[in-house]
Amino acid sequence: MTTEPLISPEMFDYLRRRGIEPYTKLDDSVREHLGDGVRLLNLFADESFTTRKTGQRITVLSGQVLMRPGGVTLDLEGTRGRMVVSRAGETQLVARENSVVLLADVEFLDTLSSWVELAAHARQSGGEELALRLLRVKHRLAFRSLPLEHVEEALKRMVSRKVKAGETIVNQGERGDAFYLLWSGRAEVWRSSFHDDPRKMVDTLVPGDVFGDEALVTGGNRNASVTMSEDGELLVLGEQDFRELLSRPLIEEVAAEQVPALINSAWRPLDVRYAEEYAQGHIPGAIPLPLPDLRARADEVLHKTAKYIAVCQSGKLSSVAAYLLKQRGYTVVVMKGGMAAWPGGTAG
Repeated sequence: MTTEPLISPEMFDYLRRRGIEPYTKLDDSVREHLGDGVRLLNLFADESFTTRKTGQRITVLSGQVLMRPGGVTLDLEGTRGRMVVSRAGETQLVARENSVVLLADVEFLDTLSSWVELAAHARQSGGEELALRLLRVKHRLAFRSLPLEHVEEALKRMVSRKVKAGETIVNQGERGDAFYLLWSGRAEVWRSSFHDDPRKMVDTLVPGDVFGDEALVTGGNRNASVTMSEDGELLVLGEQDFRELLSRPLIEEVAAEQVPALINSAWRPLDVRYAEEYAQGHIPGAIPLPLPDLRARADEVLHKTAKYIAVCQSGKLSSVAAYLLKQRGYTVVVMKGGMAAWPGGTAG
């Protein structure tokens, strides 16, 4: 067995051309980032692969594999548009013939879809520059620590700062009080050891890189110094803004165990997953409205006098859906944990 940990942009294009879900619903902004949560397995006949990680979406690109437990044989047609996901415990894939299998973390895919929709909304509400800012930071630690519904606001609060070659932006050992996005220019990262050895340059930064996020998230001190090597521009988010956004929830979550009672008191479940996920099992009575369709169809499908519980697979898509809907005047809460936490039966 061989494992290819990175999915190339060309592979992303291939998946879309073959009509393999959910990649057909993702746009070019994610082409360079699939390798963070998607990998290929090349299995020879009779070879096996075992994982204990739950929430792995399994797509067979070629050949046939037997999935255990369950004893189900999987191939391209059976997994192209259908959710086949590893469950709790051990999942084994045994190749019946030479096979290529795609493994994708479901929560990671939901996060990618969420960022795509956030970028579309940012473009609509704040223009192309705000959307570009959002796409540049989608995998950065500081922004992963923020609730998704706060990311757009955080980017709006970032302040532009012109900098000159030779200017030191942060010093190793000082307290972290801001997060920086290098918008233009280049910078060098310098670090000295605990033994007073001479400083060494350990990295270079180019436009799109960020720094200062670890100290901001952990509350610690800077672990390196950053000096501009040429003139440029920084976008700066101060600690106070970050802390305020982190501690001020915009979206209310409810435990999955509370949802049946809410449904009985006139709340409607709103399923924002993709159509194929909805078809494989959903909360009875749930309204299907995939997140990519939400901005265009919300007013056609929903009513502002009603109350909704947004539901997805992991909770990522539903948080973004609730954020977008609340901005349009709808009453929405999010089912925490997604369908994996749903205690009742499903329809479909």
